[in-house]
Amino acid sequence: MPGPWPALLFALLLFLALPIPPSPPASPSLRELLPYPREEGEALVALHLANKASLHLLLGEEVARAYDRLLRLELKNQLAGKRSAFPSPKEALQAARLWILALGQAKRGQAVDLYSLPTAPHHVLPHAREIRMAAGALRIPYGVLAAIVDNEQHGGDKALGLSRGVREVADGLAQGLAAREGQAPFSRTLGLAQMSFEDALKQEPRLRRFGAWDPARPFPKTEAEARKALLDPYLNLLFAASRLRGYFNALLGLPPEDTRPLEDPWLYYLGPAWHNYPLRAQNLETWEDSFHGFFKGLFYQVALEGRWHLQNGRLLPLKTWGPGAFPPPPSPTPLYVP
Repeated sequence: MPGPWPALLFALLLFLALPIPPSPPASPSLRELLPYPREEGEALVALHLANKASLHLLLGEEVARAYDRLLRLELKNQLAGKRSAFPSPKEALQAARLWILALGQAKRGQAVDLYSLPTAPHHVLPHAREIRMAAGALRIPYGVLAAIVDNEQHGGDKALGLSRGVREVADGLAQGLAAREGQAPFSRTLGLAQMSFEDALKQEPRLRRFGAWDPARPFPKTEAEARKALLDPYLNLLFAASRLRGYFNALLGLPPEDTRPLEDPWLYYLGPAWHNYPLRAQNLETWEDSFHGFFKGLFYQVALEGRWHLQNGRLLPLKTWGPGAFPPPPSPTPLYVP
């Protein structure tokens, strides 16, 4: 009896005869994404590595990797002709550098120059407490929620206040129509995070699952009730954080009922991108609100740990006086140093 060896040998020969599946294409190097002469391209590679190293020192390796991922996505989109935040790699790298410099100043408790950055801290800082509470209730980084507020309010400040004025008039008319007739045909978003009343009405199951809704408070059931709730800054932010958590669970492949804290630095990109324009985010496009939103999220995650005064485009740190704020009095015993 020949035994199993002929069958095993045949199986081995058949395996060797099968075509080898192609290996996945290698990710292009950074130099391939920089259409510049060699000397200029090398200077930009050095700038990118300096940005990455700075973020690594300031906020850790995972944040540095998230920045690298965003930068490469932006450059790929530029080369492919897809929607991108900047027309050239040089502008993207220089904008990233400005954000990282501001982030470093905030991390060190120094005055922060935001004059040249597209940001609206005057809308974010007064609501720092509500932002932290709402994000904490849904167990997401509060910097992500702050970045969304900044994006939405910065957009409302454009055109010398025209867009904000039109928005506020429309919101007022819509609130009156909803109260009198039960619905309004326009002005579907409102408040700090520009939440729609339709989305707000869908958040009850998640908010109750997280224990984030006051059980003594009736949940809005109509458009008029939802609009009224969204005019409350904290509730507006709470609804926005809940909607965001739903996105994150779906994007990360988590069950809808998952309530664990989320800390992945890539959320600083995903949050502003998906809140602002889900279809663009799904298509892996980059644009102003998503690119700057990533850095805004990192910045506010650091800045909202302290207290600041805004003056002429600069954030000035405020000292908090209290127990332990003053240095100990000098010892009456002389100190001798050899």
